[in-house]
Amino acid sequence: MVFQTRGRRLLALSGAALIASTLACGRSEKPQNEVTRRGEDVIASGSTPTVMDSVPGDAILAGGDASFGGVTGGDYLGAAGKQAIAGRIHGSLRAAAGEIHVAAAIDRNATIAAGNVELDSAAIIGRNAYIVGGAIQANGTVQEGLVAYGGAITLDGVVGRDVEVVGGTLRVGPHARIAGNLRYRVPAGKVHIDPAAHITGTVTALPVSNRGGLWRVLWILGFLLVGAVVVALFPRFMAEAAEILPDHPVRAALVGLGWGILVPIAIVIAAITVVGLPLAFLTAAVYVVVVCVASVPFAVWLGRLLLGARARGGLEGTLVNFIVGGFFLLVAGIIPVVGGWVSLIAGLLGLGTILLEAQAMRANHAQPTAPVRQPL
Repeated sequence: MVFQTRGRRLLALSGAALIASTLACGRSEKPQNEVTRRGEDVIASGSTPTVMDSVPGDAILAGGDASFGGVTGGDYLGAAGKQAIAGRIHGSLRAAAGEIHVAAAIDRNATIAAGNVELDSAAIIGRNAYIVGGAIQANGTVQEGLVAYGGAITLDGVVGRDVEVVGGTLRVGPHARIAGNLRYRVPAGKVHIDPAAHITGTVTALPVSNRGGLWRVLWILGFLLVGAVVVALFPRFMAEAAEILPDHPVRAALVGLGWGILVPIAIVIAAITVVGLPLAFLTAAVYVVVVCVASVPFAVWLGRLLLGARARGGLEGTLVNFIVGGFFLLVAGIIPVVGGWVSLIAGLLGLGTILLEAQAMRANHAQPTAPVRQPL
């Protein structure tokens, strides 16, 4: 694993927590809950989505305060204001929220992003855990590796392999058992390792780099938050923009590349003159907003592709597609060198589809409608 690259990329997952909280607040006026079964999968939504039964396939929960205590044959995917996750998950766990409490047995990986994350002492993760949060309390068992990126991080559980930490503070408690190495990137004086903690491998303090760190955080969080709001407000637009991608990938790439290069040049030229300065500011603002959400249609298309026949339409379906595709992009972005190219391609293609869809909508509105003849 590449520690520095993975740390920066995983921080993007914390923006998903803001997404979940924002959407949960926006849907608070809907008190009822809905549970839909699509084949072997179960999709629960509402103010308090709850699943306590056995699910042969995947369990997908979205809403306000989500609770899961059943058994899944596949994965768990959650986006909510709060999540309490127990029971048994035979696949992987992917969850984003304002607050997440995990006490489940998970056969594969766990990818978690939230303001507050608590990995209960009863939690068992069969493979790797990737956790991002403002406050992280890891008391459970991770049978392979653990990567944690956050503000205040406490490790007081069992990890079967290496632990990698990037944070503001780090506390390793007396019950911590780390079978591999501990590597951390935390400011000096903000690390406390209890003498009773057992670390089999080496403990390495890596230098803390502040080069553009805050701006990277703000940019990533802003992209995810704005993208989620856009999906919530304009699900049809984003869904139709995603449909352009498989039909016109080359055209979308050319439009995205051209707009991404030419518009900044036009802004600079307009800003040189006093008359064009207001237009330059306005264009720059629109440019920044569009670039922030450029990867959203690509993520929606990718999520729909991964879900296949299980993909749904409407607001909830588009949101689920976005989350699934977004998680995949984040995982792909971890890969050194390749991750940068994946992000660039997703941004260019997404930007092109947004512009093509906007052009198509404008053309449709501009078409004159034939007058309706009144009956004599």
